[in-house]
Amino acid sequence: MISLINITIFILWFLSAFADYTDHTFIFQLKEYRWDRFRDFLSTKQGKNYLLRYNFFWRSLFVILILFWPINEIIYVKYVLIAIFSIDLLYNLYKIIIKKFYRPNFTYKATLIIGLAIFLEGLLFVLKRDWMALIILLLVRFLLISLIVKIINLLSNLIKKYFIKKATQKIQKYNNLIVIGITGSYGKTSIKKFLTQILSVKYKVISTPKNINTEIGIAQFILKNDFSDQDIFIVEMGAYKKGEIKLICDMVNPKIGILSAINEQHLSLFGDIKTTQNTKYELLRSLPVDGLAVVNMDNNYTREFINELNTNVQTFGLNSENNPTCLIKDIQANLDGLHCKGLINGKEYNVQTNLIGEFNVMNIAPCVLVAIFLGLNLEEIRKQIKTLPNNLEFFEYGNCKIINDSYNSNPDGFKAVLDILNKFPSDKKRIIITRGMLELGKESENLHKNIIEEISFIADELVVITPDFFKLFKENALKKYRINIIEKFEHQDLLNYIKNIKNKNCVILLENRIPQIVMDELRNNKK
Repeated sequence: MISLINITIFILWFLSAFADYTDHTFIFQLKEYRWDRFRDFLSTKQGKNYLLRYNFFWRSLFVILILFWPINEIIYVKYVLIAIFSIDLLYNLYKIIIKKFYRPNFTYKATLIIGLAIFLEGLLFVLKRDWMALIILLLVRFLLISLIVKIINLLSNLIKKYFIKKATQKIQKYNNLIVIGITGSYGKTSIKKFLTQILSVKYKVISTPKNINTEIGIAQFILKNDFSDQDIFIVEMGAYKKGEIKLICDMVNPKIGILSAINEQHLSLFGDIKTTQNTKYELLRSLPVDGLAVVNMDNNYTREFINELNTNVQTFGLNSENNPTCLIKDIQANLDGLHCKGLINGKEYNVQTNLIGEFNVMNIAPCVLVAIFLGLNLEEIRKQIKTLPNNLEFFEYGNCKIINDSYNSNPDGFKAVLDILNKFPSDKKRIIITRGMLELGKESENLHKNIIEEISFIADELVVITPDFFKLFKENALKKYRINIIEKFEHQDLLNYIKNIKNKNCVILLENRIPQIVMDELRNNKK
């Protein structure tokens, strides 16, 4: 029956349902709708706080108490519904005011999930025709959206298989196309960018854009692009579990594979380092006899199985005892660029580049080996290396120098960028803003203890933006260096902090993901 009170309940219910399902979808989307990543999130302090929020725990507790309270009159049930939904409305308005109302990127998938969740909840109420059912449904909202995500993922997997099949059929038509795969725990994107630029002096090269490195992303890229006039296709290959890189290899059939490095990145998803190792090796084991595997010889996990490979193997590294194909030595790195020497097959070559960061020698070396394998001469290679773009972003914000390494974070990458921070003059205040390193599994505590020792030596101030590792950092910082460690868990507090130091003489390292409102402030006011 249409009445003012029923219309009021409907409007308030819709606003409540939309806010809840939007919030849940934001988290699912952030974790790529993957249950393994979502479970890992729930194991963190952020995840535990998420479960203890009003619309997850406290409202559910209130609803359970109501269910044990005898309410015989329908009108009182309606008053209770209005009260609950009004509190929901006030809660969500408050989150909007303090800029903590998070919403996903409204892709087709996210919009479909939110729409189906609201529809399903409404349908269950209509079928039940009981106002008390609407109260009970508040308890199962997360279960409803979880079920919808599960079903959509099953449907997505069917669609994914179709796209992969079509992409496989398409790429097989280009018999002369040379496919190069790049994988590893870190360095993939930088190597892809560098190799694309180096090879472009002689070949027509196409590569997967930005951070597209999953099977479905690569399949969609293949289906959207024409490879008829391309010589080389460079594919960045990422994975969270065993078999995912093999699936990509079965699709694109790489002739050349680069394994950059293996460490504890995403260890909580792989389970153990051996599984990570075997997953990354899926690329090298897929290469043909006349192909080429390029491997980091300094990394214990990357070099362990190279003697088992049924393809040509070339290696690179800094340690002469490992006898790499390309031995890197005499590295000179500063804030103006990088110079080093490479010893390849007994011949010594000088390399000069504007890239900042000593770690970049390990990104350049595999590119050089692949380029030589494909027929480029050293002069062509050196010329292209000189013009390589920096893989880190540097810009000015007021009087501050910003080093943007916010794409992601892993132990080796963090240490590498700390080396860059250490090269800035000591009269500049060195500030690090980070949430810590995620998905490191059982090694997380030890790795964070190690990194805080490095931070203590180099930085003047550490700003921790989530609660997960604040206590660990605080307790394990080396006291003799007197580093100031502060917490800025609220996005607005962090934004105010950034604005307050804008005109100070400092250099700020952004390590791992930074809240969007802070990045907007930095980018909108950068010089």
